[in-house]
Amino acid sequence: MWRAGDAIFLQLARDIQAALQKRLSMFVLRAKAKLADASADKVVLGFGGAAAGPALRQLFGELPAQPYTHVALGADMLLRLGDAFGLPRYQWITSEQAAQTALPELAAALAVGGNEAWRLSEIHAGVPQIAAATQEQFVPQMVNFELLGGVNFKKGCYPGQEIVARSQYLGKLKRRTALASIDDPAVQAGAEVFDVADPGQPCGMVVNAAPNGLGGVDALVEMKLAALDHADIRVGSAGGVALRLLPMPYPLDAIDV
Repeated sequence: MWRAGDAIFLQLARDIQAALQKRLSMFVLRAKAKLADASADKVVLGFGGAAAGPALRQLFGELPAQPYTHVALGADMLLRLGDAFGLPRYQWITSEQAAQTALPELAAALAVGGNEAWRLSEIHAGVPQIAAATQEQFVPQMVNFELLGGVNFKKGCYPGQEIVARSQYLGKLKRRTALASIDDPAVQAGAEVFDVADPGQPCGMVVNAAPNGLGGVDALVEMKLAALDHADIRVGSAGGVALRLLPMPYPLDAIDV
């Protein structure tokens, strides 16, 4: 989410955009606000890797210094997102015309990837995205949103605030999202995961997955904190493909406040 002038933009999965827009519109009462799909007016270009910063600096001059900060470029916005693979990532939100004008210069300096490469970078930055397959499955802390600055506990009121606040302040939540590699290219968001030590019920769910270039996927997987201490987590069933945990880019502090 970012602000440009009087407008506030929210990035979300395409398959939940219409339903979420309709839902949020129900809470616009006396405010002089309107909700609309901005994808017809704006395009988003993602950048990452060691060459991204120098190429963008050549084009724009100033870059955001820290993750989750931005630089305004007239009607455009250059965001710095969470780092992935130890390197900065950026998004340029602009018009299609401006993007088409800049693309030749950018393509000459950078390798052109695709959406799957970007999704993989999001996963390795530890940033979950909720889509139709996982909608209404988690409270924010389960997918580490408050660790990313995605929840403000001093603001209210909002739907679900009581549950979210209780989880934070009473220590009732015992689940987190971790980074994992899975040797199965078919694994998708919404797949359940099982702890072999307790095979009778799922211990979590795949939040996001993207091809890792090694024949499988890397994924963000929400699961019980207790399961994170066990070595044998499987996808689909207790006899499914093993899940190999990888280091997260930020600490997973247990919620015991």
